[in-house]
Amino acid sequence: MEIKKLYANIINNKDLWNYYNKRVKKPKIINTSDCYKFIKSFIKYSQKTQSILFDNVDYLNNNKPSRLSHIVSAFFLGIWFFWEENDFIKKAITKELEKLKCFQEENDIEKQFTYVWFMVTLFHDLGYKSEDNEKGEDLPIHIVGKSNSVPAFYNKIYEPYHKYRNNKEHGIYAGLIFDESICRIREFQENNKKSKLDWRKSLEELYHYVAWIIMAHNIWLIRDNDKCVEKYKENGLEQLILSSQLGKNGQSEYKFKFSEYPLLTFFCIIDTIEPEDKEKC
Repeated sequence: MEIKKLYANIINNKDLWNYYNKRVKKPKIINTSDCYKFIKSFIKYSQKTQSILFDNVDYLNNNKPSRLSHIVSAFFLGIWFFWEENDFIKKAITKELEKLKCFQEENDIEKQFTYVWFMVTLFHDLGYKSEDNEKGEDLPIHIVGKSNSVPAFYNKIYEPYHKYRNNKEHGIYAGLIFDESICRIREFQENNKKSKLDWRKSLEELYHYVAWIIMAHNIWLIRDNDKCVEKYKENGLEQLILSSQLGKNGQSEYKFKFSEYPLLTFFCIIDTIEPEDKEKC
């Protein structure tokens, strides 16, 4: 299927992505103004505008508008592949979500994918303002609790990788700020009688889960013949170095598999896809 038709099919099927059942204008992916309004509206309806990252949508609009198209593209492509393209993807991710406490009593966990995916995609690139600052953000690397959404070796990678990048890594920044902001928002909204959304404390496990994925998504693994390999070693990033040698199956090792971390793997793949030119989108 042509990418133009794929976008049109999923965008026109509001039942699959309009999680809050609100009047959200259907965006044209290549139109950055449409994408800006879509992101702002979706976060607004989720009642998560108190996050520092929400203001960074304006920063992208003024400085890196193409990232807005990328963010909205990632959101819709993920929805498409989850619901329409491959039942294998849906089953693997649903099984992973079933392990989260906040979803264990849900009758239809598949429908919660849109909620999880909205947070992963719409917030994942909102840390560019920090990355573009002259000195970057010198952040304490912390996340309350643990998550099974990424391999355990990432626990020891975030801080040295952030330093290796001279405190400029929008994914790590966005993940940290997302986790801190959303948990604070949840605590406030739990006592807000005017809000009709779900703000159970058990949702914090989900927020940590999403935050870890955002933090990990832009950390680059390299091969041992890469020109950056010595700098990685100097900064304690050996676990991000892959062998360039082929194994028995004709493939070189990788650090995680779709079967073990389906949502992280799925997102990393979707994140590499960019919207095509105006004529095709």
